[in-house]
Amino acid sequence: MIYFDAHVHIQDNYSIDVLFDSARRNFSRQMQQYSPDRPAAFFLLLAEAKNSNYYAELKKEAEIHRYLSPGGWQVAATPEPESLLLTRDDWPAGRLFLVAGRQLVSVEKLEVLALATSARIADHQALPEMVEAVRSRKGLAVLPWGAGKWLGKRGKIIERFLATASAEGLFVGDNGGRPSFWPTPRPFIAADTRGIKLLPGSDPLPLPEEELRVGSCGGRLEGNCSNDCPAAELRKLLTTQSQKIIPFGRRLGTWQFVRNQLALRL
Repeated sequence: MIYFDAHVHIQDNYSIDVLFDSARRNFSRQMQQYSPDRPAAFFLLLAEAKNSNYYAELKKEAEIHRYLSPGGWQVAATPEPESLLLTRDDWPAGRLFLVAGRQLVSVEKLEVLALATSARIADHQALPEMVEAVRSRKGLAVLPWGAGKWLGKRGKIIERFLATASAEGLFVGDNGGRPSFWPTPRPFIAADTRGIKLLPGSDPLPLPEEELRVGSCGGRLEGNCSNDCPAAELRKLLTTQSQKIIPFGRRLGTWQFVRNQLALRL
């Protein structure tokens, strides 16, 4: 089995050890609930902002020598450029993969995630061109939900795009920050009618202790992967039309959502 969080940020105020520990703990809870007797691989799909380079820094360290975090996480390079393998001595059967990816902004001020790719893709392109640029670099193009970002004019742009876009390599993204009172966004319904899958993730905010949420919202699917090309194998599984993605995770309550939005603005 594979368990993944498809919207991960490493913010400057995070502890990298707490983030990895949280991912291990949250994924393991899901595994114990749904597939306790089956081997599993865990994936964190990064969506790094323009000026963030945590993945590149970790990979550079791992390529020189196996990087060991202060908390005991061993980070090893894989043969492919877009993934790293994280292990621990006290977790001998465990595998946590960190996969490169970027958070982009289109000229229409819509967010696009370029997941499972280490390629650099230019910001501020028109939405169709940006999605095609991600696909051409073998990445997964994700249009992620965001509070207020899919309303009004921008919401209509998303719906028009989804009405004609090819489903190949294209996803919509839900996240753990969408509150329980928020109805299913209309673009999710439009995407589903056209065979465009939904990729869920935690989308942790740059607030204290948000790294604890990493791995708490995501998806699971049937399959396995090697340690040689895990990102490529995950891409293949996710883009196989017959492959079912089963979301997991609880959405925010009303008070927590309001508190987070106020904290971000104040």
